[in-house]
Amino acid sequence: MPPSTSSPDAGSARDAPDVERLLDAAVRLAASLPAARPVLGVVRGWNRGDRERAGLLCARLAEQGVRSTELSPIPEAGEREGAHRGVRGPAVDLLVHAGGPQAQQAMRAAALWRLPLLVERPEGQAGGELNAFGAHRRAVVGIHPAEGGFTVAVHEAALVSLQPHPGNARLILDNEKITAPGGQPLRVGVTDQGLLEARGDSFGIRRIRRLRFERAWGTYRLDVDGVPARDVRAPLRLEAEPSRLHLLHP
Repeated sequence: MPPSTSSPDAGSARDAPDVERLLDAAVRLAASLPAARPVLGVVRGWNRGDRERAGLLCARLAEQGVRSTELSPIPEAGEREGAHRGVRGPAVDLLVHAGGPQAQQAMRAAALWRLPLLVERPEGQAGGELNAFGAHRRAVVGIHPAEGGFTVAVHEAALVSLQPHPGNARLILDNEKITAPGGQPLRVGVTDQGLLEARGDSFGIRRIRRLRFERAWGTYRLDVDGVPARDVRAPLRLEAEPSRLHLLHP
């Protein structure tokens, strides 16, 4: 995508004081990157406020001599299905979340593309020393559909049957084969230790490294972080991806 040339008005700047903190952090990080002329990808949301905030941040970065480009988050259900079929990321060196309510989408993009993400500190998390960055890595759920492609869930993936009477589904939890009622949602999260946490009414909570949705009747809906993503059929493989999400906080 070409660098942003938008120039939000002064009113937009006054309405986005968090941009100054992100701007300072992004400029300092850009100076520490190994690339001779690094490019930052500013991930924005969909509404007008998100776009203005991203445009303001790109304009301010340009004033500091830092190249940047605006990026849309990964499409949700019903939008450009092909975005789920590859993991080739944009030609940028660092992602910056422009602020607003789309942080989770920015995290999914960062994990999928294996790029570090500068994002505001979670609410309630104390800051460190002045001009210091908080940094940590998190595991995510890697999802491999039978028809190909790859996507990730930052917090949770869920499989929900779209059939009225689906019968039993066969699962493989690591190397253990089990059956589970197909009519009950299967929810798979990730722990701080980098393991999958599978939850089902028939087997409770199990902590494993991989899960294979081996055999089931009919089509299921895959929900990614609480949002319906696509219809899938077995087999479907889910694996823990330790440390794949790299977050930086100003």
